Amino acid sequence: MVDDAAKDAVIRRRVFSGTISNYVGRFIKFGTWFFLTPFILHQLGAAGYGLWVLVGSVVAYGSLLDLGIAGAVTKYVAEHVVRGESEQAHSLIATTLRLYSVLGLIAVALSATIAPVFPDVFNVPHGERATATALVVVMGFALGISIPCTAAGAVLRGLQRHDLVNHLSAAATLISAAATVVVLLLGGGVLGMVAVNIPITLAMQAVSVWVINRVAPELQFGWRGAKRQQVRTIISFSSSVFVTQGAGLLQTKTDEIIIGVFLPITAVTPYSIARKLSEAAQVLTDQFMKVLLPLASELHAADDQTRLRSLYSQGTRLTLALFLPVGCTLVILAQPILTVWVGAAYADQVQLVGILTLASLIATSQWPASSILQGMARHRPLAMMSVGSALANLGLSIALVHPLGLTGVALGTLIPTVFECLCLVLPYSMRVIGISAEEALKEIFLPAFGPAVPMAIVLYLVRQVVEPSSLIAMTVVAGSGLAVYVTAYLSFGASQVERQAYRGFVDGMLSFAAARLKQS
Repeated sequence: MVDDAAKDAVIRRRVFSGTISNYVGRFIKFGTWFFLTPFILHQLGAAGYGLWVLVGSVVAYGSLLDLGIAGAVTKYVAEHVVRGESEQAHSLIATTLRLYSVLGLIAVALSATIAPVFPDVFNVPHGERATATALVVVMGFALGISIPCTAAGAVLRGLQRHDLVNHLSAAATLISAAATVVVLLLGGGVLGMVAVNIPITLAMQAVSVWVINRVAPELQFGWRGAKRQQVRTIISFSSSVFVTQGAGLLQTKTDEIIIGVFLPITAVTPYSIARKLSEAAQVLTDQFMKVLLPLASELHAADDQTRLRSLYSQGTRLTLALFLPVGCTLVILAQPILTVWVGAAYADQVQLVGILTLASLIATSQWPASSILQGMARHRPLAMMSVGSALANLGLSIALVHPLGLTGVALGTLIPTVFECLCLVLPYSMRVIGISAEEALKEIFLPAFGPAVPMAIVLYLVRQVVEPSSLIAMTVVAGSGLAVYVTAYLSFGASQVERQAYRGFVDGMLSFAAARLKQS
C-alpha cells in the first residue's frame, strides 16, 4: 500500500512538473509569436504574409518524412531507460540519426523539384513568382536541416526531461524572434526571415546534443552503433503514427492550400489569422500531452492497467479543463481580440474563429487517448480513422469553398472532426482502456463542461458592460471569466489530488514571490 501511494505520488509529480515546465516554455513561444505576428503582417503586407503561410503549408507536408519516428524514439527510450537497457537505447538513437539524415536529404530534393511549378499551381501574382519559387527552396532546405534535429528533443522527452526541452525551445524562440525582427527591419523580406532560422536551428542542435551527453552520458548520442534490426522496431511502431500525422496535416494545412488554389492568395491571410487565434487553446493544451506518452509507455511496460485508466480519465478531464476557459474567451471576445491584435480589417472573421475553435476543442479532447494508446501500442486503428476524416475534410472543403467561401472551408474541417472524434475515436479508446460511458460522463465531461456555462454567461455580460477595446480591458474581461471557471472547477469538478496540487502550486508561487521581495 505504501509502495502504491509512493508510486502514485511519483506519477503525479512527473505529470505536474512536466506540464508546468512545458507551459513555461510554451507561454514564452506563444507570447513571442503572438506579439510578433502583427509586426510580420505589417512588414510583409497581406499578399506577402499569405504567400509565406501558403508556402509553409505546402512545405509542411515534407515533415511527413519524419515518418512518426520521433514518437517511437520517445516511447522506446522511456522503456529502455526504465529497464536499464542503455546499449539498446544507444543503438536506437544511432539508427534514428542515420534514418533522419537520409530523410532530410530527400526533403531538400523534393523542395527543389516542386519549386519551379509552385507559382503555376497557385494564384501567385506575377510579381511574386520568383520570390515564391525561391521561398519553396529555402523552406525545403530548412526542413531538411530540421528533420535530423528532431531526434534530440525526442530523446529528452523519452528521458522525461521536459524542463530541458523547454529551456532549449524557449531560447531558440527568443533568438529566432530577435533575428526575424532585425532581418525584416533591414529589408530582408520573407526570404531573409526564413533563411536566418537555418543557422539558429543548427546551433540549437549542437547545444541539445551537448545537453544529452551531460545528463545521460550512457546513451552516447551519436551515429555509431546503428543496427538494422532497430529499423524494423522503429518502423513497426512509427508507421501508424506516420499515417496519423499525415491525416493531421491534411486537416490542418490543406485549408490554406485549397484557398490558395480556388481564391486569391490574399484570402489566405484572414483565414490563417483566424486559425492561429482558434488554435491558441490547443497550443497551450498540447503541453500536457507531451508528458503522457512516455508515462503511458512506462505504465504499459509494467502492465499497470489501473493507473492507465486513471491516467486517461484524469488526463482527458484536465485537457478539457485547460482548453475550455481559453476557448470560451476566444469565441466570446473574438472581435475585440482580432481588432487589437492585427487590426480592424480582420475583425469580421469572428465566425471563422468560432467554427475553428469548436473543431479544435473536439480534436483536442481526444489527444490524451491518442497519447496513451500510442504508449500501449494500440494506436493503429486511430490512423485509419484519421485518414478517413482527412479525406472527408479535403472533399468537403473543396465542395464548399465556392458557395460559402472561407466559412465553407472551415465547415469542411469541423464536420469530419466531429464524426471522427465523437463517433469513432472516443468509443474505441474507452473500450480499449476500459472506461464505461457512465464513468466518462461523471469523471470527465460533467466536471469539465459544467463550469464553462457560468463562465460563458459572465464573460458575455462583462463584455457588454466593459466593451473592451484595449489589451488591458480585454485582460480584465478574460480574467473575470477565468476566475469563475477556476473557482467552479476546483469547487465541484476537480479531484482532491488536483486541489492539493493547485494549492501547492499557489503556495510555492507565493513563497517564491515573498522570498524575492525579502531579498530586494
